[in-house]
Parts: sequence; C-alpha cells; structure tokens
Amino acid sequence: MKYEQQVFERLSKGGFIYSDSVDETTRRIFLDLDDCRDEYAKYFSRIGFILEEGNQYYYFSRKESKSSITDKLKKFSHWIDVIDFLKAWEPSLGPGFTFMIADLVVKIDSDIELRDKASTLYDNKTRHDEIAERLVEDLSKQGFIEITDDVARRYKVTTAYRYLEYIVNLIAFNDDDEITD
Repeated sequence: MKYEQQVFERLSKGGFIYSDSVDETTRRIFLDLDDCRDEYAKYFSRIGFILEEGNQYYYFSRKESKSSITDKLKKFSHWIDVIDFLKAWEPSLGPGFTFMIADLVVKIDSDIELRDKASTLYDNKTRHDEIAERLVEDLSKQGFIEITDDVARRYKVTTAYRYLEYIVNLIAFNDDDEITD
C-alpha cells in the first residue's frame, strides 16, 4: 500500500480510480489498489468507507439507512437523464469512446429529439454549447470522461462510466411506480 492519501482524496469526494486513465499516476494508483485491495479495504473500513470494485474501477460507498438511499435515488435522477441523453446522441457510447464537444453541439443543433432532451438537463442553460460544456464539466468532475487533447478538446469515456450504466440498470421502474417530491 503506497497511496493511502491519494486514494482517500479521490474516492472520499465521490470520485473513481480506473485502469484506463490517461494520467500515469492514476494508473499506478489503480494497479496498487488492485494488488493490495484487501489491505486498502481494511484500512478504510476503520473510518467507515467501503472500498468497492467495479469493472476496472474503484470507488467508496458507505452503509446507509433506507431513507438516505431514497434521497440518493432522487438525486441520481439527473444522471439517468444524462445517460438517456448520451445514449440518444451516440448509442455506442461507453468506455474508450472518444468525442469532441463540437461534435456534441452539432448533433444537438441538428436533432430535434436530442435538442428536447438537452433542454431538460440544466435549468439555467439554454444555448446548446453551454449545455454541452456543462455536461462535459460534470462528467469530467466525476471521472466518467477525461480530456485527451486540450487543443481539439477531445475527451475519452473512462471505465468509471460503467458505474453509471450499472446503477441505471439496477433501477427498474414499472409503469405504476411514481417518485414524489
């Protein structure tokens, strides 16, 4: 175990550490986590964090009450809308997929269904370029995408994106189900 502090700093803020990062330090931390998973899990469990392993990524979780879980599901509804929007934009979107913000803006401008979905993502954003910028900012902040080319503003979807897909797939609503505020 070499990276306790770095792991804590990233994961305690809701981030991810993933194998396919463009950042060499993140890849080294991932490999150390993979090699010493049990030691890291025991270390962080003493302060109430559960080290979780996904498909080529790690994150923290905590034991929570049912009411807290319900609140989190309501907050997660934004991410459900984001995935719905992204899959409408590009059905093959997933880990390894690369794109530029300009591609996203052009598609929003030319596709009525995508434009409608985009307009619901952010209350205070109406211009398509603003929506795309905010979406990329949110996805980057959480570690679901990484910038690979600063000049072209090209991004790559990371393996942490699978977490979003996994959670959305866990949530199955029947026609009769209703979430109330």
